[in-house]
Amino acid sequence: MLALIADGHTNGEIADLPGLTVGTVKNVVSEVYARLGVRDRVEAVLKVRRDRT
Repeated sequence: MLALIADGHTNGEIADLPGLTVGTVKNVVSEVYARLGVRDRVEAVLKVRRDRT
Protein backbone atom coordinates (compact mmCIF):
# COMPACT_ATOMS: atom_id res chain seq x y z
CA MET A 1 0.00 0.00 0.00
CA LEU A 2 2.89 2.34 0.69
CA ALA A 3 3.94 2.05 -2.96
CA LEU A 4 0.47 3.23 -4.02
CA ILE A 5 0.69 6.15 -1.60
CA ALA A 6 4.14 7.02 -2.96
CA ASP A 7 2.70 6.98 -6.47
CA GLY A 8 0.22 9.65 -5.38
CA HIS A 9 -2.95 7.58 -5.19
CA THR A 10 -5.72 8.78 -2.89
CA ASN A 11 -7.44 6.55 -0.33
CA GLY A 12 -10.44 6.38 -2.66
CA GLU A 13 -8.32 5.27 -5.59
CA ILE A 14 -6.64 2.60 -3.49
CA ALA A 15 -10.04 1.47 -2.22
CA ASP A 16 -11.09 0.82 -5.81
CA LEU A 17 -8.86 -2.25 -5.73
CA PRO A 18 -10.82 -5.48 -5.25
CA GLY A 19 -11.60 -6.31 -1.64
CA LEU A 20 -10.80 -2.91 -0.16
CA THR A 21 -13.00 -0.20 1.28
CA VAL A 22 -12.06 3.39 2.09
CA GLY A 23 -12.30 2.51 5.78
CA THR A 24 -9.87 -0.38 5.38
CA VAL A 25 -7.44 1.81 3.47
CA LYS A 26 -7.62 4.54 6.13
CA ASN A 27 -6.95 1.98 8.87
CA VAL A 28 -3.97 0.49 7.06
CA VAL A 29 -2.55 3.92 6.19
CA SER A 30 -2.84 4.99 9.82
CA GLU A 31 -1.05 1.81 10.89
CA VAL A 32 1.73 2.47 8.36
CA TYR A 33 2.18 6.01 9.71
CA ALA A 34 2.37 4.71 13.27
CA ARG A 35 4.94 2.04 12.41
CA LEU A 36 7.07 4.54 10.52
CA GLY A 37 6.68 7.21 13.21
CA VAL A 38 5.33 9.81 10.79
CA ARG A 39 2.24 12.02 10.61
CA ASP A 40 1.30 12.15 6.94
CA ARG A 41 1.83 10.82 3.41
CA VAL A 42 4.69 13.14 2.58
CA GLU A 43 6.66 12.18 5.68
CA ALA A 44 5.99 8.47 5.05
CA VAL A 45 7.21 8.61 1.46
CA LEU A 46 10.28 10.69 2.35
CA LYS A 47 11.21 8.37 5.22
CA VAL A 48 10.97 5.25 3.05
CA ARG A 49 12.98 6.85 0.24
CA ARG A 50 15.63 8.03 2.72
CA ASP A 51 15.87 4.61 4.35
CA ARG A 52 16.34 2.89 0.98
CA THR A 53 19.54 4.80 0.22
